[in-house]
Amino acid sequence: VDAIVACSSSQYLCKTIISQAGIQVQNEYNLLKASDQFPDTTSGGTLPCKKILFIPWSPNSRDPTDVKSSLSTFISTAFTLAISVGSKSIAFPAVGCGKFHFDPSIIAKYMLHETRKQLTKYKIKMNISFILLPIQQNVYDEFIKYLNQMQTVDLMVSYKNLMKKQDDQSTIAYDKKIIKITLISTNDNYLMKCKQEIIDLARIFSIKSKLTNKHDMLDWSQNTINKYYEYCLKQGVIPTLDFENVTIELIGTKDTVHEAEKYFYELTSETFKEARIHAVARNVIWSVELIPNSDQWEQYSFKLNGIIEDAFLKEYHHIDFQNDQDEKCRIIFSAMEEHHGTKIRRIRRKPVDSTLPDTWEPSDQRCKRVLLQPSSAEYQNVLAQFHVTMLGKYSKIIKIERIQNERWYKQYTAHRDDFKRRYSQINERLLFHGCPSTSADQIIRECFNRSFAGVNGVKYGCGVYFHAQASYSHQYAQLNSTGEKTIFLVRVLIGQTCNGDKNMKVPPSGYDTTTDGQHIFVVYHDAGAYADHLITYQ
Repeated sequence: VDAIVACSSSQYLCKTIISQAGIQVQNEYNLLKASDQFPDTTSGGTLPCKKILFIPWSPNSRDPTDVKSSLSTFISTAFTLAISVGSKSIAFPAVGCGKFHFDPSIIAKYMLHETRKQLTKYKIKMNISFILLPIQQNVYDEFIKYLNQMQTVDLMVSYKNLMKKQDDQSTIAYDKKIIKITLISTNDNYLMKCKQEIIDLARIFSIKSKLTNKHDMLDWSQNTINKYYEYCLKQGVIPTLDFENVTIELIGTKDTVHEAEKYFYELTSETFKEARIHAVARNVIWSVELIPNSDQWEQYSFKLNGIIEDAFLKEYHHIDFQNDQDEKCRIIFSAMEEHHGTKIRRIRRKPVDSTLPDTWEPSDQRCKRVLLQPSSAEYQNVLAQFHVTMLGKYSKIIKIERIQNERWYKQYTAHRDDFKRRYSQINERLLFHGCPSTSADQIIRECFNRSFAGVNGVKYGCGVYFHAQASYSHQYAQLNSTGEKTIFLVRVLIGQTCNGDKNMKVPPSGYDTTTDGQHIFVVYHDAGAYADHLITYQ
C-alpha cells in the first residue's frame, strides 16, 4: 500500500505504528508532535508503505451527526494528503471501534459512504483498504454488510468539441439486486423448458429505447449527468449516454424505461431554469445581516443568490428556502427581512457596479484560462514577482495563465466594495498560494471556498493560507505526473488582521483575517481572495 492512515488522536495506535516503522519515523513524528502540525505525513520507514498519514480524529459528542461530520473530515483529509503525495492506495483504520466503543454499524456506514464520495469527487482509481483487528469480528461483519450493498459501475462520458474528443470517467455506486429462482423437477427436459420460458418472459417485458438528436444534454453539468445515471440505475434501467452522437439508449422494463425518458426531459427543463437563474443574478448580490444592527453582512451562496433574485424579479411576496447551514428560512421582500423561526434578520440587494478588468478577453464562458505570451507586460510582471524569492528554486517556467472567472471576480469585487465602505484603506495584497495541480483546477472553477480551509495547515487559524513569498508556497506545490508544479498569484483582502492560532475557525470580532505577524495571512471568507494568475513551472 502507498499510504497508511494513523489516527494521531489515538496514542495506542500511533505508538504501535511508530514502533513498527522504526527510528526514522519516530524522529519525524516527534517533530510533527512538537510543532503540532497534524494532519501531516512522514515516510513509511520499515513498514511496507511509502507514507504514513497522521490525522487527528475525535468527535465532539456521540451524536451520529457529529460522528458523521468528524469521519467525513477524517476521510477527506486523508484523500487530500494522499493525492498530494501521489498515493494510489490507502489503508484506513476502523477508528472509534476500540476504546471509544462506537457502534461499528455507524463507523462502517459513514467511513464507506465518505470514501465513495471522495472517489467520485476526485474521479480517480485508487485501492482502498480498511484494517481491522482479528478480534473485531463484529466490526468486520458491519463493513462486509455495507460493502455488499455497494456495486461500482464505470461511466464513460464522451464530450465532443470542435477541436478534439476527450474522455472523462467518473464512478457511481448503486445497490445490486439479484433475484434467485430455484427450479425443481424429476425431469431435466421440464427444467430446461421452464428455464427458457422464464428467459423469454423476461425478454418480453424488457425493452430498449433510443432517443436521438438530444442536443439539450450537451448543456448538462457533470452533476446532472451523475444524477441521471443514479436515477436510472435505481429504477433498474441501464443507460448509455453518447455525447458524440447526442443519443441516449435505455434498457429495462417498459414502465421503468418510460419513467427514465420522462426524467430526462425534467432534468433538461431544470437545466434551462438554472441557466436563467444564473443569467438574472449575474449583476446582483443578495446579503443577510449576521447580527441585528451590526452592519456586518454575509453574501448568500451563488445558487441561493440566483433563486432569490429570480423570485424578486417575478414580484413574489416571499420565498422559502434552506440556507447553507440547513436552516429553513423565508424572505419577505416587502420588509426586506429573512425569517428563521423567531429570528428576524435584515437582507439587502446590491447591484454589482464593478466592471471586469480591461485586460480580460471577451468570452461567453463563465470560467476561462488565458495563456499569456512571454513577451507581454502582464506575463513579465507576474514573473518578476514570482522570481524575487524563487531564484535557484526552479529551472523553467512552463506557462503563466490569467484566470477569468466572472462569477468569482464579481463576488470578490463586491466584498472589496464593502471593505472600501468600512475602511479608509482596504489593505489589498498580491500573495502566493501553492497547491497540487488537481486542487489548482478546482480553485480555478470554484475559487478559494470553505473546502480549502485548513488544507495547508491550521497553525494560524482554520482558513485558506497565503504567503507574501513564492518560495514559501513552493513547498506546498506538489509535483504532478509530468514533473511540474503550480502556484497561484492571488488578490487577497487583508483588512484588519491579528495574530492567529490553531483554535480559530473564524477571526476574532472586529478582524477580517489572521496572520503569523510577518508573511502568512489566513482568509476565512469565500470572497476574500481571487486567483488572478496560475504559474506552472519545473
